[in-house]
Amino acid sequence: MSGETSIRHEESKWHFEGVLRVRGNRPALQHNRYEIEPMRAGARSTHWTSSNPVLGTLRGRFVLAGDSILSFYSSPTGRYHGFECLQQRDQSRYSVRGAMMEEDKVISTWALELTAA
Repeated sequence: MSGETSIRHEESKWHFEGVLRVRGNRPALQHNRYEIEPMRAGARSTHWTSSNPVLGTLRGRFVLAGDSILSFYSSPTGRYHGFECLQQRDQSRYSVRGAMMEEDKVISTWALELTAA
């Protein structure tokens, strides 16, 4: 697996774009674009919206919890929903764990280690 992310900060919105390439017997390419409300001074959470070519629009919330960022999200109809935890290991590494559901069925889980280049 490999990928890239980029983050651009504007006064009224942060833009996060990511590409993930899955190798192996079933290679896949996943694109995600997030628009994030900037964190206000002293805030512990903020809202985000994502555009995904397969799932459509997802809306979520990032919550700061110690050394981790928790993310909860759902599609507008509630059909898709899930969560993710990004735990900072050191200045350049994060451990990521997450799951996505379609209604009551688990359709995806992941465990990744992210390292800054």
